[in-house]
Amino acid sequence: MHAAVFGAGQIGSALVPLLLAAGHSVTIVRRRAWTEEEAVRLSPAGQGDGLTLLTGDAGDPALLRQALDGADAVFHLIHAAYSTEVWRRELPPRERAVMDAAAEREIPVVFPESVYAWGHQAEDLDEGRPVSPCSPLGQVRAELLAARREHPARTLSVVASDFIGPTAAATSVQALVLDRAAAGRRGVVFGDPDQPHALTRLPDLAAALLRCAEHAKELAPSGDAVLHAPTPPARSLRAEAHQAATTAGVPLRGMLAVPGPLLRGAGRFSATARELHRQRYLWTRPCVLRPGVLGRAPIS
Repeated sequence: MHAAVFGAGQIGSALVPLLLAAGHSVTIVRRRAWTEEEAVRLSPAGQGDGLTLLTGDAGDPALLRQALDGADAVFHLIHAAYSTEVWRRELPPRERAVMDAAAEREIPVVFPESVYAWGHQAEDLDEGRPVSPCSPLGQVRAELLAARREHPARTLSVVASDFIGPTAAATSVQALVLDRAAAGRRGVVFGDPDQPHALTRLPDLAAALLRCAEHAKELAPSGDAVLHAPTPPARSLRAEAHQAATTAGVPLRGMLAVPGPLLRGAGRFSATARELHRQRYLWTRPCVLRPGVLGRAPIS
């Protein structure tokens, strides 16, 4: 398989090495120029010949033609700054451009997805439930899902919870809770550290995305599918921090819960803080992602 990958953040950095290790070739596109060090990190030893790096915008028709030349599947991993206004401005046109190009070539588009579109249903989310957003970011995600469902391209959206793993971002649970606990520091949370909160391992999400591309017709026979990434049973972030500290051989220093009023006040000056406050419902109540099709036996 030849894969076109758009986006090289925490998900792309987990997916591309997996694709190359499985013997697939990859063209990966991002806006920022590549460095030699970044190229080496993406390529398992001896497999760099199967990797093509491109720089540009996913909405550029010429770049889309180049990136999708000979592709069998597209992975759309592009994200944007944590702001409703930015998401609404930047994400829909780029998704539409990629889906248009994929539909012309009759190849599937695979997306990662969050639980945001399901609002309070994230307290115990079964695969297949209708969306029900309760926040501005959730509304944008619901609109993106609707656009994928209505588009003629075959699309598969893989729903994950918060990320942990070696390629996780500096603002992730991995960095704010697990890594800090392993270093003997207090973990930082945006709600109740004792509520169960599902965490999706980035290597597991990458494997699920690859499986969707390899079995797109079987998994999305009607042209669109929304599936859950394999995710372990939810535990409290305090329990996760305790395990990280124990594994590192250091005492657990406790948890720092950022007060809601502090986030709300900071939101007057920071778009990120404003959105975190709007999404705080995910951290003050349980967040449970139930297994679905991708958690079952492999497709034959």
